[in-house]
Amino acid sequence: MNILYIVESAATGVARHLLDLIDGVRAAGHRVAVIYSPAREDGIFRAGRERLSRDGIDFHAVPMRRAPGPWDWGAVLAARRYIAAKGPFDVIHGHSSKGGMIARLAGIGARARIVYTPHAISTLDPALPPLKRFVYGAGERALAQLTDIVVAVSTGEGAHLEALGVSPAKIRVVFNRIEPPKRPRTREDVRAELALRDDDLAIGFVGRLGAHKGIDVMIAAFAKARAAYPALRLVLIGDGEGREQAKRQAADLGCDPDIRWLGAREALGYYAGFDLLAQPSRYEGLSYTMLEAAGVGLPIVATDVSGTRDVIEDGKTGIVVARVGDVDAFAAALNEIAGNKALRDSLANNAISRIRAGGVARMVAETLAVYAGGRTKD
Repeated sequence: MNILYIVESAATGVARHLLDLIDGVRAAGHRVAVIYSPAREDGIFRAGRERLSRDGIDFHAVPMRRAPGPWDWGAVLAARRYIAAKGPFDVIHGHSSKGGMIARLAGIGARARIVYTPHAISTLDPALPPLKRFVYGAGERALAQLTDIVVAVSTGEGAHLEALGVSPAKIRVVFNRIEPPKRPRTREDVRAELALRDDDLAIGFVGRLGAHKGIDVMIAAFAKARAAYPALRLVLIGDGEGREQAKRQAADLGCDPDIRWLGAREALGYYAGFDLLAQPSRYEGLSYTMLEAAGVGLPIVATDVSGTRDVIEDGKTGIVVARVGDVDAFAAALNEIAGNKALRDSLANNAISRIRAGGVARMVAETLAVYAGGRTKD
Protein backbone atom coordinates (compact mmCIF):
# COMPACT_ATOMS: atom_id res chain seq x y z
CA MET A 1 0.00 0.00 0.00
CA ASN A 2 0.96 3.62 -0.51
CA ILE A 3 0.05 5.46 2.71
CA LEU A 4 -0.08 9.18 3.47
CA TYR A 5 -0.11 10.43 7.05
CA ILE A 6 -1.27 13.96 7.84
CA VAL A 7 -0.59 15.35 11.33
CA GLU A 8 -0.89 18.80 12.87
CA SER A 9 0.03 18.04 16.50
CA ALA A 10 3.38 16.34 15.86
CA ALA A 11 4.28 16.22 19.54
CA THR A 12 4.22 14.09 22.71
CA GLY A 13 2.02 10.98 22.50
CA VAL A 14 0.81 11.70 18.98
CA ALA A 15 4.43 11.95 17.79
CA ARG A 16 5.37 8.73 19.51
CA HIS A 17 2.37 6.84 18.17
CA LEU A 18 2.92 8.03 14.60
CA LEU A 19 6.66 7.23 14.60
CA ASP A 20 5.99 3.72 15.95
CA LEU A 21 3.32 3.26 13.30
CA ILE A 22 5.56 4.45 10.46
CA ASP A 23 8.39 2.14 11.50
CA GLY A 24 6.05 -0.84 11.69
CA VAL A 25 4.21 -0.10 8.44
CA ARG A 26 7.50 0.30 6.56
CA ALA A 27 8.83 -2.95 8.04
CA ALA A 28 5.70 -4.65 6.66
CA GLY A 29 6.71 -3.50 3.16
CA HIS A 30 4.41 -0.52 2.63
CA ARG A 31 5.34 2.94 1.31
CA VAL A 32 4.88 5.99 3.51
CA ALA A 33 4.77 9.78 3.10
CA VAL A 34 3.98 12.39 5.76
CA ILE A 35 2.48 15.88 5.74
CA TYR A 36 3.20 17.62 9.05
CA SER A 37 3.00 21.06 10.64
CA PRO A 38 6.37 22.50 11.71
CA ALA A 39 4.58 24.78 14.20
CA ARG A 40 3.77 21.89 16.56
CA GLU A 41 6.76 19.60 16.09
CA ASP A 42 8.56 18.53 19.26
CA GLY A 43 12.03 17.03 19.72
CA ILE A 44 10.76 13.46 19.61
CA PHE A 45 9.10 13.96 16.24
CA ARG A 46 11.95 16.05 14.85
CA ALA A 47 14.51 13.37 15.65
CA GLY A 48 12.28 10.69 14.13
CA ARG A 49 11.61 12.79 11.05
CA GLU A 50 15.31 13.37 10.48
CA ARG A 51 16.07 9.67 10.88
CA LEU A 52 13.27 8.57 8.57
CA SER A 53 14.08 11.25 6.00
CA ARG A 54 17.56 9.76 5.68
CA ASP A 55 15.84 6.47 4.86
CA GLY A 56 13.98 8.10 1.98
CA ILE A 57 10.60 8.94 3.52
CA ASP A 58 9.19 12.22 2.24
CA PHE A 59 8.17 14.61 5.04
CA HIS A 60 6.35 17.58 3.54
CA ALA A 61 5.88 20.65 5.78
CA VAL A 62 2.52 22.42 5.54
CA PRO A 63 1.80 25.28 7.98
CA MET A 64 -1.26 24.50 10.12
CA ARG A 65 -2.77 26.30 13.08
CA ARG A 66 -4.24 24.53 16.08
CA ALA A 67 -7.35 26.74 16.20
CA PRO A 68 -9.88 26.33 13.37
CA GLY A 69 -10.32 29.22 10.95
CA PRO A 70 -10.35 30.29 7.30
CA TRP A 71 -6.60 29.70 7.12
CA ASP A 72 -7.31 25.96 7.19
CA TRP A 73 -8.30 26.08 3.54
CA GLY A 74 -4.71 26.93 2.64
CA ALA A 75 -3.54 23.76 4.38
CA VAL A 76 -6.27 21.71 2.67
CA LEU A 77 -5.29 23.02 -0.76
CA ALA A 78 -1.59 22.38 -0.07
CA ALA A 79 -2.42 18.80 0.95
CA ARG A 80 -4.55 18.29 -2.16
CA ARG A 81 -1.68 19.50 -4.36
CA TYR A 82 0.65 17.06 -2.63
CA ILE A 83 -1.80 14.17 -3.10
CA ALA A 84 -2.14 15.00 -6.80
CA ALA A 85 1.63 15.22 -7.27
CA LYS A 86 2.74 12.23 -5.15
CA GLY A 87 -0.27 9.91 -5.32
CA PRO A 88 -2.25 7.90 -5.86
CA PHE A 89 -2.46 6.85 -2.20
CA ASP A 90 -4.30 3.77 -1.01
CA VAL A 91 -4.76 5.19 2.50
CA ILE A 92 -4.86 8.74 3.82
CA HIS A 93 -4.66 8.70 7.62
CA GLY A 94 -5.15 11.92 9.59
CA HIS A 95 -3.84 12.22 13.15
CA SER A 96 -5.12 14.75 15.74
CA SER A 97 -8.31 16.76 15.29
CA LYS A 98 -6.83 19.29 12.87
CA GLY A 99 -4.80 16.70 10.98
CA GLY A 100 -7.93 14.60 10.69
CA MET A 101 -9.98 17.49 9.34
CA ILE A 102 -7.38 18.37 6.72
CA ALA A 103 -6.90 14.73 5.72
CA ARG A 104 -10.62 14.21 5.18
CA LEU A 105 -11.20 17.40 3.20
CA ALA A 106 -8.02 16.95 1.15
CA GLY A 107 -8.95 13.34 0.47
CA ILE A 108 -12.24 14.15 -1.26
CA GLY A 109 -12.12 12.49 -4.67
CA ALA A 110 -8.77 10.81 -3.99
CA ARG A 111 -10.22 7.26 -4.03
CA ALA A 112 -8.18 6.41 -0.97
CA ARG A 113 -9.36 4.75 2.23
CA ILE A 114 -9.76 7.65 4.66
CA VAL A 115 -8.81 6.96 8.29
CA TYR A 116 -8.81 9.36 11.24
CA THR A 117 -7.27 9.00 14.72
CA PRO A 118 -8.17 11.96 16.98
CA HIS A 119 -5.84 11.09 19.92
CA ALA A 120 -8.13 12.48 22.65
CA ILE A 121 -10.86 14.14 20.64
CA SER A 122 -11.42 17.73 21.77
CA THR A 123 -15.04 17.15 22.82
CA LEU A 124 -13.75 14.94 25.65
CA ASP A 125 -12.64 18.15 27.39
CA PRO A 126 -15.15 18.83 30.19
CA ALA A 127 -14.15 22.51 30.21
CA LEU A 128 -15.06 23.03 26.55
CA PRO A 129 -17.63 25.86 26.34
CA PRO A 130 -21.12 24.75 25.23
CA LEU A 131 -21.03 26.59 21.93
CA LYS A 132 -17.65 25.14 20.98
CA ARG A 133 -18.82 21.68 22.09
CA PHE A 134 -21.84 21.98 19.77
CA VAL A 135 -19.78 23.28 16.83
CA TYR A 136 -16.95 20.76 17.24
CA GLY A 137 -19.41 17.91 17.68
CA ALA A 138 -21.35 18.93 14.59
CA GLY A 139 -18.09 19.19 12.68
CA GLU A 140 -16.99 15.71 13.73
CA ARG A 141 -20.35 14.23 12.70
CA ALA A 142 -20.17 15.97 9.31
CA LEU A 143 -16.56 14.93 8.68
CA ALA A 144 -17.39 11.36 9.68
CA GLN A 145 -19.39 11.18 6.45
CA LEU A 146 -16.08 11.61 4.59
CA THR A 147 -14.34 8.96 6.72
CA ASP A 148 -14.12 5.21 6.25
CA ILE A 149 -12.86 4.47 9.77
CA VAL A 150 -12.35 6.53 12.93
CA VAL A 151 -9.73 4.92 15.18
CA ALA A 152 -10.11 5.40 18.93
CA VAL A 153 -7.04 4.71 21.08
CA SER A 154 -9.07 3.60 24.12
CA THR A 155 -12.43 2.08 24.94
CA GLY A 156 -13.57 5.33 26.55
CA GLU A 157 -12.75 7.36 23.46
CA GLY A 158 -14.59 4.84 21.31
CA ALA A 159 -17.70 5.14 23.49
CA HIS A 160 -17.46 8.93 23.35
CA LEU A 161 -17.26 8.92 19.54
CA GLU A 162 -20.40 6.79 19.39
CA ALA A 163 -22.20 9.10 21.84
CA LEU A 164 -21.11 12.02 19.68
CA GLY A 165 -23.05 10.54 16.78
CA VAL A 166 -20.35 8.74 14.79
CA SER A 167 -21.73 5.48 13.41
CA PRO A 168 -20.53 2.46 15.43
CA ALA A 169 -19.82 0.73 12.11
CA LYS A 170 -17.11 3.33 11.46
CA ILE A 171 -15.39 3.10 14.86
CA ARG A 172 -12.47 0.78 15.63
CA VAL A 173 -10.50 0.70 18.87
CA VAL A 174 -6.75 0.26 18.42
CA PHE A 175 -5.04 0.76 21.76
CA ASN A 176 -1.82 2.71 22.14
CA ARG A 177 0.79 0.10 23.04
CA ILE A 178 4.43 0.07 24.07
CA GLU A 179 7.23 -2.41 24.59
CA PRO A 180 8.23 -3.12 28.23
CA PRO A 181 10.55 -0.18 28.98
CA LYS A 182 13.89 -0.46 30.72
CA ARG A 183 14.95 2.02 33.38
CA PRO A 184 18.11 3.60 31.91
CA ARG A 185 19.27 4.92 35.31
CA THR A 186 19.43 3.66 38.87
CA ARG A 187 17.21 4.90 41.66
CA GLU A 188 20.26 6.19 43.53
CA ASP A 189 21.48 8.20 40.53
CA VAL A 190 18.11 9.84 39.87
CA ARG A 191 17.42 10.68 43.50
CA ALA A 192 20.89 12.16 43.95
CA GLU A 193 20.26 14.47 40.97
CA LEU A 194 16.91 15.51 42.42
CA ALA A 195 18.30 15.99 45.94
CA LEU A 196 15.87 13.42 47.38
CA ARG A 197 16.65 11.73 50.69
CA ASP A 198 16.14 8.00 51.27
CA ASP A 199 12.99 8.62 53.30
CA ASP A 200 11.47 11.08 50.80
CA LEU A 201 8.46 9.75 48.89
CA ALA A 202 8.60 11.05 45.32
CA ILE A 203 5.43 11.62 43.30
CA GLY A 204 6.08 11.95 39.58
CA PHE A 205 3.95 14.02 37.21
CA VAL A 206 4.71 13.89 33.47
CA GLY A 207 2.82 16.03 30.97
CA ARG A 208 2.11 19.46 29.65
CA LEU A 209 1.66 22.03 32.41
CA GLY A 210 -1.85 23.14 31.61
CA ALA A 211 -5.52 22.59 32.33
CA HIS A 212 -5.74 19.51 30.10
CA LYS A 213 -3.34 17.53 32.32
CA GLY A 214 -4.76 19.03 35.52
CA ILE A 215 -1.59 20.70 36.81
CA ASP A 216 -3.72 22.92 39.07
CA VAL A 217 -5.31 19.84 40.64
CA MET A 218 -1.88 18.25 41.01
CA ILE A 219 -0.44 21.20 42.92
CA ALA A 220 -3.49 21.55 45.19
CA ALA A 221 -3.70 17.80 45.91
CA PHE A 222 0.03 17.63 46.62
CA ALA A 223 -0.23 20.49 49.11
CA LYS A 224 -3.06 18.68 50.93
CA ALA A 225 -1.33 15.30 50.91
CA ARG A 226 1.96 16.81 52.08
CA ALA A 227 0.22 18.20 55.15
CA ALA A 228 -0.42 14.60 56.26
CA TYR A 229 2.91 13.20 54.97
CA PRO A 230 5.65 15.87 55.14
CA ALA A 231 8.12 13.51 53.41
CA LEU A 232 6.20 13.80 50.14
CA ARG A 233 8.03 15.43 47.23
CA LEU A 234 6.64 16.27 43.78
CA VAL A 235 8.70 15.98 40.59
CA LEU A 236 7.18 17.76 37.59
CA ILE A 237 8.39 16.85 34.09
CA GLY A 238 6.91 19.02 31.37
CA ASP A 239 6.35 22.59 30.34
CA GLY A 240 3.47 24.62 28.98
CA GLU A 241 1.26 27.65 29.18
CA GLY A 242 0.30 26.92 32.81
CA ARG A 243 3.82 26.81 34.26
CA GLU A 244 3.94 30.29 35.77
CA GLN A 245 0.43 30.07 37.18
CA ALA A 246 1.32 26.67 38.70
CA LYS A 247 4.43 28.15 40.31
CA ARG A 248 2.37 30.96 41.79
CA GLN A 249 -0.18 28.43 43.08
CA ALA A 250 2.58 26.33 44.69
CA ALA A 251 4.08 29.43 46.30
CA ASP A 252 0.68 30.53 47.65
CA LEU A 253 0.07 27.05 49.12
CA GLY A 254 3.57 26.92 50.63
CA CYS A 255 4.58 23.69 48.88
CA ASP A 256 6.97 25.08 46.25
CA PRO A 257 10.16 24.17 48.22
CA ASP A 258 9.17 20.49 47.94
CA ILE A 259 8.57 20.58 44.18
CA ARG A 260 11.24 19.83 41.57
CA TRP A 261 10.46 21.72 38.34
CA LEU A 262 12.39 19.82 35.65
CA GLY A 263 10.83 21.28 32.52
CA ALA A 264 10.39 19.33 29.29
CA ARG A 265 12.72 16.34 29.01
CA GLU A 266 12.72 12.60 28.40
CA ALA A 267 10.79 11.21 31.38
CA LEU A 268 11.84 7.56 31.22
CA GLY A 269 15.23 8.43 32.70
CA TYR A 270 13.55 9.65 35.90
CA TYR A 271 10.98 6.95 36.64
CA ALA A 272 13.50 4.97 38.70
CA GLY A 273 13.54 7.77 41.26
CA PHE A 274 9.75 7.94 41.66
CA ASP A 275 7.64 6.05 44.18
CA LEU A 276 4.39 6.60 42.27
CA LEU A 277 3.01 8.46 39.28
CA ALA A 278 0.11 10.93 39.49
CA GLN A 279 -2.03 11.88 36.50
CA PRO A 280 -5.01 14.14 37.34
CA SER A 281 -5.93 14.74 33.68
CA ARG A 282 -9.24 16.28 32.70
CA TYR A 283 -9.31 14.20 29.50
CA GLU A 284 -7.08 11.77 27.61
CA GLY A 285 -7.05 9.34 24.72
CA LEU A 286 -4.80 6.70 26.22
CA SER A 287 -1.77 8.10 28.02
CA TYR A 288 1.69 6.87 27.02
CA THR A 289 2.93 8.16 30.38
CA MET A 290 0.66 5.73 32.21
CA LEU A 291 1.77 2.87 29.97
CA GLU A 292 5.42 3.63 30.66
CA ALA A 293 4.85 4.00 34.40
CA ALA A 294 3.01 0.68 34.56
CA GLY A 295 5.77 -0.93 32.51
CA VAL A 296 8.47 0.01 35.02
CA GLY A 297 6.33 -0.95 38.01
CA LEU A 298 5.11 2.39 39.34
CA PRO A 299 1.79 2.59 41.20
CA ILE A 300 -0.45 5.14 39.48
CA VAL A 301 -3.08 7.53 40.79
CA ALA A 302 -5.18 8.86 37.91
CA THR A 303 -8.55 10.41 37.22
CA ASP A 304 -11.26 8.31 35.58
CA VAL A 305 -10.94 9.61 32.02
CA SER A 306 -10.71 7.80 28.67
CA GLY A 307 -7.93 5.23 28.68
CA THR A 308 -7.40 5.15 32.46
CA ARG A 309 -9.24 1.88 33.06
CA ASP A 310 -7.54 0.34 30.02
CA VAL A 311 -4.29 0.64 32.00
CA ILE A 312 -5.31 0.71 35.67
CA GLU A 313 -7.31 -1.92 37.50
CA ASP A 314 -8.58 0.10 40.44
CA GLY A 315 -7.10 -1.13 43.72
CA LYS A 316 -4.90 -3.69 41.98
CA THR A 317 -2.51 -1.76 39.73
CA GLY A 318 -3.30 1.76 40.91
CA ILE A 319 -6.06 3.98 42.22
CA VAL A 320 -8.69 5.55 39.97
CA VAL A 321 -10.15 8.84 41.24
CA ALA A 322 -13.75 8.94 40.07
CA ARG A 323 -14.36 12.69 39.73
CA VAL A 324 -12.23 14.90 37.50
CA GLY A 325 -10.96 17.94 39.39
CA ASP A 326 -11.72 16.49 42.86
CA VAL A 327 -8.70 17.74 44.82
CA ASP A 328 -9.72 16.13 48.12
CA ALA A 329 -10.24 12.70 46.55
CA PHE A 330 -6.98 12.91 44.62
CA ALA A 331 -5.07 13.92 47.77
CA ALA A 332 -6.70 11.07 49.69
CA ALA A 333 -5.56 8.59 47.01
CA LEU A 334 -2.00 9.94 47.20
CA ASN A 335 -2.10 9.56 50.98
CA GLU A 336 -3.46 6.04 50.75
CA ILE A 337 -0.43 4.94 48.74
CA ALA A 338 2.04 7.12 50.65
CA GLY A 339 1.05 5.61 53.98
CA ASN A 340 1.14 1.96 52.95
CA LYS A 341 4.39 0.48 51.59
CA ALA A 342 2.83 -2.98 51.26
CA LEU A 343 0.13 -1.48 49.03
CA ARG A 344 2.75 0.37 46.95
CA ASP A 345 4.68 -2.86 46.41
CA SER A 346 1.54 -4.80 45.49
CA LEU A 347 0.33 -2.17 43.03
CA ALA A 348 3.80 -1.99 41.45
CA ASN A 349 4.09 -5.75 40.95
CA ASN A 350 0.62 -5.98 39.43
CA ALA A 351 1.16 -2.96 37.18
CA ILE A 352 4.35 -4.24 35.57
CA SER A 353 2.65 -7.48 34.54
CA ARG A 354 0.18 -5.58 32.29
CA ILE A 355 2.82 -4.46 29.77
CA ARG A 356 4.05 -7.34 27.63
CA ALA A 357 6.47 -7.60 24.73
CA GLY A 358 5.03 -7.32 21.23
CA GLY A 359 2.67 -4.48 22.01
CA VAL A 360 3.83 -2.14 19.24
CA ALA A 361 3.73 -4.94 16.67
CA ARG A 362 0.14 -5.65 17.67
CA MET A 363 -0.82 -1.98 17.35
CA VAL A 364 0.73 -1.88 13.86
CA ALA A 365 -0.97 -5.14 12.78
CA GLU A 366 -4.37 -3.91 13.99
CA THR A 367 -3.91 -0.60 12.16
CA LEU A 368 -2.96 -2.42 8.96
CA ALA A 369 -6.14 -4.48 9.37
CA VAL A 370 -8.09 -1.20 9.45
CA TYR A 371 -6.34 -0.10 6.25
CA ALA A 372 -7.18 -3.41 4.59
CA GLY A 373 -10.82 -3.18 5.63
CA GLY A 374 -10.80 -5.79 8.37
CA ARG A 375 -11.82 -5.55 12.00
CA THR A 376 -9.29 -5.29 14.80
CA LYS A 377 -9.12 -7.80 17.63
CA ASP A 378 -10.63 -7.09 21.05
